Amino acid sequence: MRSPLAHNLRVLSVACAALAAATQQSRADDFQVSYAAGSHDEAGHFLGGTEMRLLVAHGGRLYGGNGYWEDRPGAEGPQGAQILVLDSPGGRWRVDHAFEERLPSGRPRDLAVGALAEAIFATDRAGWPLARPTRLLLASTWDLTGAARVFSRDDASGSWTAVTLSEDRPASDFLPQIRSFASHRDRVTGIDLVFAGHTRGIFSGSYDADAPGRIRWGTSPELDGSTVSTSFSGLAGRLRVSSFAEANGRLYAAVGQQIYERVDGPKPQWRVIYTNPRPGHSETGLRGLTTVAGAGGEALLAAVEGNAARVIRIDPTSGGEATELDLEEFLPQVWGMRVGYVIAGYNDMTKAGRSVLLGLEAFVPRNAVISAGHRLVDIGRGQVEGGGWFLIRRPDAHYDLRQVVAGFSQPLVAVRTIRVSPFPNDADAIYLGGYDANKAPAHNTAWVARANLAAALRASP
Repeated sequence: MRSPLAHNLRVLSVACAALAAATQQSRADDFQVSYAAGSHDEAGHFLGGTEMRLLVAHGGRLYGGNGYWEDRPGAEGPQGAQILVLDSPGGRWRVDHAFEERLPSGRPRDLAVGALAEAIFATDRAGWPLARPTRLLLASTWDLTGAARVFSRDDASGSWTAVTLSEDRPASDFLPQIRSFASHRDRVTGIDLVFAGHTRGIFSGSYDADAPGRIRWGTSPELDGSTVSTSFSGLAGRLRVSSFAEANGRLYAAVGQQIYERVDGPKPQWRVIYTNPRPGHSETGLRGLTTVAGAGGEALLAAVEGNAARVIRIDPTSGGEATELDLEEFLPQVWGMRVGYVIAGYNDMTKAGRSVLLGLEAFVPRNAVISAGHRLVDIGRGQVEGGGWFLIRRPDAHYDLRQVVAGFSQPLVAVRTIRVSPFPNDADAIYLGGYDANKAPAHNTAWVARANLAAALRASP
């Protein structure tokens, strides 16, 4: 009979070997610094942020939405959220739009970019085909007044137009917010639509060249957030529509610990097709909803945030689930140390080749034995693993763990957004961005790294 000591030593040996392999495979020359907060662009605008929250490809450029949550300003003074842009892989990031509006107190109104995406329209709001498809870059912010505004970019002028969808009273520790956007063609009406996932629910809009921002938004949400259960531990009545995905021609939304399907038509409805049976404790619930190949068509993939973290695959027809990766087991095996609360998937997952990439952040209990090679960041109420890690899902549902190793002078803490390069002469690269302030003071911690795709996807030996 094998002794417990021998078993523990074997597990520790395997874990250390796995960590060494992961670290060995993430060489410094695999990743390069693309953006480090705390400088100025060529026009003299300050480039900062505590977090790089979203990266989006649009019009052959790479856009980034940053935030100043928990910022402790330097000589540049308090800053509002910014939309940054990279015009070429060898170029420099610059400010495309700064949210400069101030409250009576002098504080910037817009704290962070909460959602950033490209909306695609091939029809107008009546269903008539457009002369050519229209792509609009949309953004929304954490607005300290509680308003939910959608900003639409005019690519011809570079200007942004704001439309207010709702106005709510913010709580002292929570802002009503649009967290996600999606595009979808209604299967019944044939109309191209855009969706905004807000604390109040899901709003929809259609293309109208005469409307502000060229989108005619509905005056009330299609899915009323007050009808969605927030009784799960950690949600505390504060709902986030974290992400959308289209599978088999139907639109799905991750709302708290449930997945909703849109029933298309002139009078659309949303119905629950999945409720997480193992929710644990989570402040968001499901994250990063995306599609992967399933047994009889496309399946849904989502990450469960919290102390019961896992990556799950859901059959949208039956609502049945399968756990592809139990992060409570996987991370300790690879890192050789216990983890607590885990966030994977953040805003979305990214398809790169035949693989799917998921950003990651993990809390580590204070009484955990820390393995060699790890740098922890103390955030007052706890500690997080300080490296920038991400998961790679292979086509056979095997997962690898990789670390961003580049010349940053700070801990990276979290990979929260990943995008395949939009540049024709850089098509074999990906860009990763992140940091999570975690309710702790921070300054100039937003970052973006570039990596050769083949190197980033290299399997551990």
